Amino acid sequence: MVEKFSENLKKIALKFSQKEIALKTGFSQASINNYISGAREPSISFLMALKSAFGFSSDDLLFGNIETKDSVACDKFIGNYIVYYYNNTMYKGNVHNNISNTLNYGILSLFKDNSNAIKACASFLKDKKEIVLLLKELNNIKSYKKIIDLQKESGNFYTGQLNATNQNMFIKLSNSSNGDECFMIFNNPPSPNEYIGGIGTVNSVSRGREHNPCIQYAMISKKLIEKSDAEIYSYLQLDAPTINFTTSVKEIIDLVKRLYIDKDDLAGALTDAQKEAIVDNNIKFRFNEILDANMFRFAKISNREDDFIYKMIKEGEEIE
Repeated sequence: MVEKFSENLKKIALKFSQKEIALKTGFSQASINNYISGAREPSISFLMALKSAFGFSSDDLLFGNIETKDSVACDKFIGNYIVYYYNNTMYKGNVHNNISNTLNYGILSLFKDNSNAIKACASFLKDKKEIVLLLKELNNIKSYKKIIDLQKESGNFYTGQLNATNQNMFIKLSNSSNGDECFMIFNNPPSPNEYIGGIGTVNSVSRGREHNPCIQYAMISKKLIEKSDAEIYSYLQLDAPTINFTTSVKEIIDLVKRLYIDKDDLAGALTDAQKEAIVDNNIKFRFNEILDANMFRFAKISNREDDFIYKMIKEGEEIE
């Protein structure tokens, strides 16, 4: 086990250097050297630090053959974001007519801690004005410990971390007091520029009468988006199916013509009640079939949609 770990740690050191490993994990270079040489067995805290800094699991480090890929620049994600998401307390997504009760807000903070890893904390609130004031305060704080303390004061507090690939960013958050967790995935734009926000998917637990798994779109933004709640509400809809009724409508019209206009042998042998029943059943069957085929199964964030959201966020109001 020690030999396999030593080999894997050497691969990481060839890619990132012992100095960078020490900086990102918080362990000394002397300790890193002892681990690489096999003079010491890896501690649990060091394995966890490696996972947080580089994304390699303990099993892979101890028993696998890891592959080091090009590092992903995560510093561009650091900052404070407003989170726009739906109130998920209603069953099966049946929301209130009052949009102000349906669109909720949060604050997500991404920062570096002492281990140089990107950590996350968030608080989720209902009042938009309260969110804006909190974002303004957070933007004037440099210490990550003070960011955490201020977020905690807001209530409904979550902590976690950020990982990223060349295509996506992953944010895992958890609330120890209520046992809740959520997992966010957003596009990672192919640009070294500062990330200011985007749209992504969130898998969480609904907070209604029954705490059940829930998935929805969410949007994060470093700026206050200059759009009404109703507009933002519409952007976060999972998907509106595009249904083509043309073929089915033509077939129903042909059926009606046969029964009531052409009056072929079949039509002549039927009563008016029977004709109505045939048309009624035919319409119900065809439209139920179409609706079922177009029911929501899954949704994707496309680069085109993400680009539109990014431009909208870019035009938002700076909160300082």
